[in-house]
Amino acid sequence: MALSKSQRAALAPGRMAEVLSAYADRTLTFPLVALVLIATIWAVTVQRIHDEGEQARIAAAVASSQLASAFAAHIAKTVHDADVVVQWVKYEYERSPATFSLSDYKQRGLVSADTALQVTIVDAAGQVVQTTTPDARAVNLSDRLHFRVHEKGNIGLYISQPVLGRVSSHWTLQFTRRLNHLDGSFAGVVVVSEDPNFLTDGFYNLDGLGLHGMLAVLSDNGYLLSRLAGGEPASPNGPPASVYSAMTGAKGKVVKDPVDGVQRVVSYRHLSGYPVSVVAGVSAEDALAPYRRAKVLYCVIASFLSLSLLAAAAWQVVVTRRFRKLAETDSLTGLPNRHLMLQTARRWMRNEEPGMVGLLYVDLDNFKAINDTLGHKGGDDLLRNVAFRLQECAASEDLLARIGGDEFAYVLRGEHALVHAERTAVDIIQAFKRVFVMRGQDYTVNVSIGIALHTDPDDSEFGLLSKADLAMYAAKERGRPGEESRFHIYTRDLSDRALSLIERQQALQYAIINREFFVLYQPIVSVEGTLRGVEALVRWRHPQKGVLKPDQFIPLAESSSLIVQLGEYVLRQACREFQAWQEASVNRLFLSVNVSPVQLARGGLAHTIKECLNENLMDPDLLQLEITETAVLSGSRELRSRLQDIRRLGVKVVLDDFGTGQSSLSHLTSQTVDGIKVDRQFTEAAPDQKMATALVENLVRLARDVGLSLVVEGVETREQAAWLSRFKDVSLQGYLCGRPAPITELKVGQ
Repeated sequence: MALSKSQRAALAPGRMAEVLSAYADRTLTFPLVALVLIATIWAVTVQRIHDEGEQARIAAAVASSQLASAFAAHIAKTVHDADVVVQWVKYEYERSPATFSLSDYKQRGLVSADTALQVTIVDAAGQVVQTTTPDARAVNLSDRLHFRVHEKGNIGLYISQPVLGRVSSHWTLQFTRRLNHLDGSFAGVVVVSEDPNFLTDGFYNLDGLGLHGMLAVLSDNGYLLSRLAGGEPASPNGPPASVYSAMTGAKGKVVKDPVDGVQRVVSYRHLSGYPVSVVAGVSAEDALAPYRRAKVLYCVIASFLSLSLLAAAAWQVVVTRRFRKLAETDSLTGLPNRHLMLQTARRWMRNEEPGMVGLLYVDLDNFKAINDTLGHKGGDDLLRNVAFRLQECAASEDLLARIGGDEFAYVLRGEHALVHAERTAVDIIQAFKRVFVMRGQDYTVNVSIGIALHTDPDDSEFGLLSKADLAMYAAKERGRPGEESRFHIYTRDLSDRALSLIERQQALQYAIINREFFVLYQPIVSVEGTLRGVEALVRWRHPQKGVLKPDQFIPLAESSSLIVQLGEYVLRQACREFQAWQEASVNRLFLSVNVSPVQLARGGLAHTIKECLNENLMDPDLLQLEITETAVLSGSRELRSRLQDIRRLGVKVVLDDFGTGQSSLSHLTSQTVDGIKVDRQFTEAAPDQKMATALVENLVRLARDVGLSLVVEGVETREQAAWLSRFKDVSLQGYLCGRPAPITELKVGQ
């Protein structure tokens, strides 16, 4: 493989030769691998062709079986419908032969059917005495087989073979039953004539037959009743049923049709209630056509792949090197990528003694903000400049790689690996004190560096990278207060802390799933003591530690994003309990619920609020959300848009803990919030401290002037309440006003 310039600079000559030798050994095996792959491809192809052929034949058999079952049900219903007409006419005629009139019943619609060509009454002499065919001539049917059969005895329903009707002048099937006198003697025959083609072309699933499918209806008496093949009905003078003997009892059997010579997959069914059987078949050529096309396609693909592999084997050196370069080089910076870095670390860890291989994990702290400012192209330019500056700090025997978006790694080895790593980290920090000039502007980039040594013989390259990652995050935590670059060396306690954090996060996740959280409500009252609303406060009923307050689990929930699930649970629970409680009150109270900045940043909060309001039939004006100053002060246009979406629902937004952050009065006049809550630290200081007193007094006036609600938190003494009583439009909250309690324990009228 041809290494890039950056890779040659990052690898010492001896190391580079080692890497190239390893690549050469692997490329020599490629022709053999290609032959094995070709044999495998054809073995898989042949097996796939065989399997799909079997599947296609099975599918065709299943299709014919399903068609036969459906067709049998259709024929059974058709025969039944015709027999119902026969039996009804027989009953009515035998009940009163003298008054029975087919023409009268036909006019009244009592004997006609959509499928029947005609209904006929034949007397004991074979003479047609009544028929539904208008102006029919007098004929004698005593020579018909169905007449002679009934004349000999009562055999129930008899279905004749297709005959040319002497009355209707159409080819018909005769559905007949014997007529009897009151003494049981032969009185004639009732005949219902049907079009034989209706048995087949009336089938609802003709599309399932395909272009060359076949349907046939056979009589147990040895003749064909109806046939449809290739979309065309058969001639009434068709072959006897005996030619279908090969199909009798078939279940998905491939049979050459004796009539048209078409190979079909056929299935046979016999009707349980009538002397009739059916055969349904799909064309084998049609059913297997997709399989044959797939067979050709598989052979073409296998041939193409075989030729491609042979060509690849012929050009193995060029192709392998080119692809390896793409696979192991970062396209943006030209540095080795994560894959090559891990391969190198694994090889060095395997060949060196413990303590002689080190890894530096370098992360850019404020890259996202700069990237958002410069755009993606500017961000890419900055990353290239960062890579160049990192290379300035790399020794010839070190491997520098880009392993992520704004993450880089050094792999180094030697007797004094730790000293070397620390010195390299210091050099990087010094190098990054110089600003980056982008588009005429100066940008300072801070770095957090984690250092880990390979000291455990059982550790893998991934374990070494994870340790350096933990150390990097420790450096990031140390550097954040001063926004400066730092490095940190991995120690065992970092893994213990990470494991403890994971366990705590899992415990919190289980608590959410098991509904171990519950909501208490603290009263918010007027200066006269009248209840105006309540604030929902979440608690955790821990199975071992008892009831935990929010400061014992909210920071963990926010750091792991579990706050989104927890916040939604609290919101839904509070709305449900408050609405039930509010319905018992004559006063119009409000519910205040805290919302984490993480919930706002994640999105979807307005949709959740809308669901809560709709599910509980809650007036939006009764709900207000408390957000922290920090969330509002981020100044994000997207965040302001989400707050406006919430306020458009009719829900109020209140700025919580006002005065504890970098307070900006502009947010109070920008229509972003509907009210403020003064932090308890000012309540504790007032009225003794003039600064706190002046702040509260001015906030009251400002809130009154701009139409904002104002709640003073932390009211715990009567002196504080007495001093605040002069502000008539201020609400109070604190232990003096009421401690958090279940909603059912609050007095609605207090």
